[in-house]
Parts: sequence; C-alpha cells; structure tokens
Amino acid sequence: MKFTACTVLAATLLATTATAQTVELKLADRLAQDHYVARYSTNYWIDEVQKATDGAVKIERYPSERLGKSKDMMTLTKAGITDIGEFVPGYLGDPLLLSTVAELPGILPNACAASLAYEQLAKPGGFIDRTELAPQGLRLLYVVGLPAYQLFTSKKFDNLSSMKGLKIRSSGPAMDAALRVLGMVPIRMSAAELSESFSRGTVDGMAFPGASVFTYDLQGKTKYGTTNLSFGSSMTLYAISTRSWGKLSPAQQKILSDIGDKTTRRACELIDKEEQDAIKKLVAASSMTPVILNEADRKKFDDELATVAQEWADAADRRGRKGSETLAAFRDAVKPYR
Repeated sequence: MKFTACTVLAATLLATTATAQTVELKLADRLAQDHYVARYSTNYWIDEVQKATDGAVKIERYPSERLGKSKDMMTLTKAGITDIGEFVPGYLGDPLLLSTVAELPGILPNACAASLAYEQLAKPGGFIDRTELAPQGLRLLYVVGLPAYQLFTSKKFDNLSSMKGLKIRSSGPAMDAALRVLGMVPIRMSAAELSESFSRGTVDGMAFPGASVFTYDLQGKTKYGTTNLSFGSSMTLYAISTRSWGKLSPAQQKILSDIGDKTTRRACELIDKEEQDAIKKLVAASSMTPVILNEADRKKFDDELATVAQEWADAADRRGRKGSETLAAFRDAVKPYR
C-alpha cells in the first residue's frame, strides 16, 4: 500500500483534530460515591456519555463536596472550579428561586411528575431556562426529583385535626409553611439527627420520602404514616456552565443532552419504584399503620396547601421574579402525570 504525502498529511490533521476535540470535564456534587441518586443518575450518565463519545469526553466526578459546599455550587461553577454541578434550589435561595416551585406542597404526586414537569420548563428554551438558568450561565443536563413527601410519626394521628401540634422535622421554608398551615410545628434539622431526636422527644415525626425511612433506619420509630398526600418534594438538577458547554462539538453536545433525557427518566422510574416498595414494606411489616384522609379532610388539605403555593408565588412576584407565571406553568406541566 502506497502512502502519498497528501495521505500522511490528512492522517496527521485527522489525529490532531481528534485530540483537540477531546474534552475533560469536572462534575461536583454533595452525594457519596455510591448514594442511590448517584447510582440511578450521575454514575449512569457519566458512564453512558464516555461510552457514547468513545472517551472523547472524559468526566471526573468529585463526590461528597470535595470541590466545595453544595450551597456554593453557583460560585464554583461560575468560577470554573467545576464544569458541571449538582444544584439543589432550596439550598441556593435567590439565584434559583423559581426552581423551588418543585418543592411546594400539594402539587406533585411522584418523582416522575417532579422530574418531567421541571425538565419541561428548564430545558433549553423553556420558561425556567429563559428566566433563571440561562441568565445564570447554566444549561440543564438532567433532573432528579424525589417522590411526594409523606408524614411519618411515632404518635397516633388518623385525621387532619389530630395532626395539630405534632412536632415535625422540616427541610426548608416551603415545608415549614405547609406544616404551619396544617397546625403542626416545623423543626429544622438534618435527617441524620432524627433518630436521636425521636428518642429525646424533640420531634414526633418527619415529612419524608418513604424510602428515606429505611435509609436513616427509622422504621422502628415510624408507627403511623400517610401514603397518598404531598407535603412537598425535593429537586436536584445537574447543569453545565455555558462556558464549558461551548468547549464541546455539536455532536458531543447532542450526546450529553440525549443521555441526559434518558437519565432523567431512568432515575425517576427507579426512585418511584423504590418508594412504592418502601411503603409496602412498612405496611407489610406491621411497623406502620397507614393513614388515609376522608374526602372532607383531603379537600381541606389540598385547599390549605394551595394557599401556601400562592403565597410563594405572590412573594416571588413582589420581587419581580414571575412567581405566578412559574406556578401556573408548573401546575400545567404536572397535569399529564397525575
């Protein structure tokens, strides 16, 4: 086989181009290396991207806040300390205020409703992308929403009235407001503190995903629990800085985006299945008595929590942040998944 000068030159240029297109990206999050959310989403996404690009896009994950605190993720991404970040809107406050719509009580039935409704608004060109993510220099890759939080307690309750006065662990402002409007006492603490707090009588229960009862080994303290209410949720989005996105070729960008879509759906389906299995396990083991509200109580529950959502929207409007538009758009996006 003869190699002409032109052939050699073409091969050299091809190799140089391939090398130039190889991109290394850093991904930072707060989760342990093998946390279930990481297994269901992030580790899967990284593996699939690297396979699909044949190693031309290399992603190094820094778990457990190794590159910085989760509350500082916006700063870390803008400064280029990381290319891809895990953003928890409730931790970040004002920069992702509109994204906290997914944490509001009384709206979401499950993890897939949370994930897919938010994705619809936050993907490029969507309402939250235009008003919040793009102005922050972020581009959505995938989303992980948790199931609707249920109420789990060590004390007996069997209707809306008997919830009043219960001391319940809360994870943020939206949940604080939901608990208060229903007559409960919200107490802020980390999930890791719950076991000792139950023993001391500091709390009577928590608003939590059912699967997290087992994660934190609280099944022995969980005597009563709802199964079909919505005390809010938690949303985590993984986004890349637009600066780092620009380093990728159009073909690489499409791969990251397409696999991100698959990751969102894979994760929410696995999380919803795990949630259903956890609730069944709690009931089957007779460690938890399920509490089902009657029709009148359920209507009152929904009406009370609707006021919490509207107050959130009104507060955002007063700050010039389009809260009412966001709430209406999010509710519309959730409807197909109810």
